[in-house]
Amino acid sequence: MKSSPHRWLLEHIPEWERDGLLTAEAARTLRERHLAEQASEEAHAGVAHSRLAQIVTGSLGALLVGFGLIAVIGYNWDDFSRPVRLLFAFLPLLAAQLWTLRILLRGETMAPWMRECAGLLQALATGACLAIVSQMYNLGGEWPDLLFWWMLLSLPLVWVLRSKAVAVFYLTAVTVWSVSRMDHVGPWYNSPVMYPVLLIGLLPLWPGWPPRHVPSVFMRWLLTMSALVGLCGAATFASDTWSPALAGESQTDLWLWTLIAAVLVLFPLSPSGMTESLGRKPQVVLGSLWLLGYGLAGTFRESNEFLLEGMWQDFTGPWAWGLLAVMAAFTVMAALRERWAVLALAAIGLLPVIAHPLAGMLNWVSTVYLFGLGVLFILLEFTGRRGSPRLGAAVLCALIIARMADSQFSLLTKGLVFMVAGVAFLVFNLAMTRQGRGHALKTP
Repeated sequence: MKSSPHRWLLEHIPEWERDGLLTAEAARTLRERHLAEQASEEAHAGVAHSRLAQIVTGSLGALLVGFGLIAVIGYNWDDFSRPVRLLFAFLPLLAAQLWTLRILLRGETMAPWMRECAGLLQALATGACLAIVSQMYNLGGEWPDLLFWWMLLSLPLVWVLRSKAVAVFYLTAVTVWSVSRMDHVGPWYNSPVMYPVLLIGLLPLWPGWPPRHVPSVFMRWLLTMSALVGLCGAATFASDTWSPALAGESQTDLWLWTLIAAVLVLFPLSPSGMTESLGRKPQVVLGSLWLLGYGLAGTFRESNEFLLEGMWQDFTGPWAWGLLAVMAAFTVMAALRERWAVLALAAIGLLPVIAHPLAGMLNWVSTVYLFGLGVLFILLEFTGRRGSPRLGAAVLCALIIARMADSQFSLLTKGLVFMVAGVAFLVFNLAMTRQGRGHALKTP
């Protein structure tokens, strides 16, 4: 079916009328009804695009106003007395809070872009106030400390105003703060281990449980990328704290990062979420890319010792056992929903554990498993289950390239194998495209 079912139907009505499947009266009724519904859909889409443009424009305007005020005040800063400086610190914040109060009192009658402007202005005013007061009274500390309190004080604006712009700032700030604390020596609550707690504060756009607001596609991707960076930073910090002698070793954190990718791939989805396109499930896309890259790296003989040593060093730490426990719980939930493809992908993270007692034959274990994974993705589609035949074919092609690169065959042999694999991949892709078109014509 095409993107608009009404357009598809309107295009086929004349053909059905000529074939006698519809009477003239029925055809006229269908045209009138679906023309009206198509116009309504287009109008709703236009309103949505207009609102998005208003929000973006309003946010940019708020940013320009905030930066302009900071620049003007900074230009005359040396001429101001301490009371005047305090006034400039708190007056913009007070004005932004009064504007926010007015918006909240008017409720849903206020345009969304005004909520975004108010939230962004108040967040900027909060950061400026913190910076001015700390500079005036020489409170000390480092820039991550300022960022930490700034993002915490801005978080309620996400809940109260449902501000997407402030949510973007909070996610970015949380990620930057967590990465900046990776080499910091201090208590656990001032380290990247706090990242999961800080991320829960945005889950997603509290308050209320279960959350009533579905994140947009942009927010989903931003959440996923922030979670990947933040959780990997927390895992690295925990691993270095648990084994200080191994801190800085590149192989010690790689397996933990792979387990995090597996957890993201297995993250529970609602029945409606399972039917969404991959573009709306960034945790599956990014997690799968990392897992497949890790699996392909495991097919090389030179990486055996490197990956197995890193797994064994991480295996004794509490962070690894915590991730394995979460992974086990998500595995059960995925199995109940018959998400066989993601279960097979997540299992790549356990290949070093399987290969360790087998005399460290990780390259052969990874090769056999990835071959079976590619075949499984193809067969699932043809057995009526949710598969990914193109991804399966891509995995097989990537596996062939990896094995040829790691082999002792001549350059001529490798070139011929690459050509055959490339032609096979193109033919398979063409066949799948034609099959998809056939299904679209049969299913109105």
